[in-house]
Amino acid sequence: MRVQTSRGALATASWADRVHTTDDDYRNVGSSTALLITDLCSIDEPLIDAIRGGIHAVVVLNTPQHTPRWGSFLGYQMTSAQPYSEWMLAPNRQVSALARTPNEFGAQTTLTTFTQPTDAETLINVNIAMKNHVVASQQALGHGRLTVLGIDLAALAQPHSWSSRIMELLLASPNVTGIDEFGVGIIGYGPYGGMGLYHGTASSHTPGLRLVSAVDANPERIAQARTDFPGLIGYNSADQLLRDTNTDIVIVATPPNTHYELALAALEADKHVVVEKPLCLTLDEADSLIERAQENCRLLTVHQNRRWDQDFRTIVGLLDDNTIGEVFNIETSVSAFDHPCRAWHSDAEISGGIAYDWGAHHIDWIHQLYHEPPERIFAFGHKRRWHETTNLDQLRIHLQFSEGREATFFQSELDGFRRPKFYIQGTNGTIVGNYHTFEQSLVDPITGYRVERYHYAEAPATLEVAIYEGSGQLAHLKPALVEKDTFGFHRDLADHLLVGTPLGVQPLQIRSVVGVLELAHRSSELGTLQTLGHR
Repeated sequence: MRVQTSRGALATASWADRVHTTDDDYRNVGSSTALLITDLCSIDEPLIDAIRGGIHAVVVLNTPQHTPRWGSFLGYQMTSAQPYSEWMLAPNRQVSALARTPNEFGAQTTLTTFTQPTDAETLINVNIAMKNHVVASQQALGHGRLTVLGIDLAALAQPHSWSSRIMELLLASPNVTGIDEFGVGIIGYGPYGGMGLYHGTASSHTPGLRLVSAVDANPERIAQARTDFPGLIGYNSADQLLRDTNTDIVIVATPPNTHYELALAALEADKHVVVEKPLCLTLDEADSLIERAQENCRLLTVHQNRRWDQDFRTIVGLLDDNTIGEVFNIETSVSAFDHPCRAWHSDAEISGGIAYDWGAHHIDWIHQLYHEPPERIFAFGHKRRWHETTNLDQLRIHLQFSEGREATFFQSELDGFRRPKFYIQGTNGTIVGNYHTFEQSLVDPITGYRVERYHYAEAPATLEVAIYEGSGQLAHLKPALVEKDTFGFHRDLADHLLVGTPLGVQPLQIRSVVGVLELAHRSSELGTLQTLGHR
């Protein structure tokens, strides 16, 4: 479904496929969808009766076609009509659906403020001249719900915005489980500063999640986990954690060659399962996990947290706005000229191979930008210098997509001139994202001056866009990065479990990523073109 916005352009809203409009026969609208109303004149007694019967009706007041008639509208009364501007909106985080939204966010929109009936609950306020005004509310009518929004439909339909996310939350099914918090357990807590601390901290900052248990074979790490999170229960085996009735979600944060066995055991123990990337090492393993999750009606997802990176989300916004036209070539890379790490990450038997680490993120990025997996895969690898590790020294994965589009992922430990992180070509321009040195100068009172250097891939890339303007002229711009979205993966996870929003990282999406990684290594070994089957 495409939503006509009030600023004259068409915008695809991620929630649009779950709503009906007043052009539809609302008598056939079930409780799993919502009725979007952009004309108050269409609200009549039969429609009100339908809402009381179980429909969720969403009234968007700010549309170009209609002027609201407030007098007979269920006790709602307009107080002001505000012009198009950037307004700072404050969600009511006491409403369960909005618990994981920010305290305040900016939205480019017109506004209609209004008073509401006494039995309606305020969803969003705006502060004007030091006074709060209602711009969104919701009330129960019989078995149904009525949501009234004084926000421009264009803002609500803007992809990847907080306005659009709030629309997703409001359209989701209400929490009928009675659960308001999920206990999280981590298999493989890891060293201090590792994934255990990260996931525990993310859970602590995400309403609806709480770290309750952890497993690690190293007693010192479990002792550290108890220090990091007082009250946490520590175990020395995964079997013990899987029997813990307070643990609802299991995060598998062990080396990749153990992911399949542990994730399968967690699903069989009726736990929701989050797996660190990669999900597993083969397509057969991925299919087995997906099938078991479906059979047990349990969530299965992968910690593809890099989807929330600032540079990637900025690129997604540029492509959504058609800034460089139709994209036909995507190149990504992660490379340096240095010894690979000597941990398990560089051992092919444990890691799966060179592409399974950063490649799990880069291949996922490519799939997200093209909105589909590739049709064909060809890869070429080298083992030339670093013989103390078993991973390849370099691997280039070439992907062919429908309509002749292509993509390349390049990873190397033999690259003296680091290539761009992103190089994306469209029919009207090009986006480049360059890595930059990531270091911090420090002065210690005892040892004096030193420089702390961090992995270059941790910092967001510096983006630049070239846009063709005709007659051989190119306009160059450096887009500002979108605001950092810390712990976005965990918020998405909690929203899905507690509110019912669509899960951001879907298992079938990651199945194709695992398939590319597996077939790329096979292609490099055999020198043959590989084809990815679709499930």
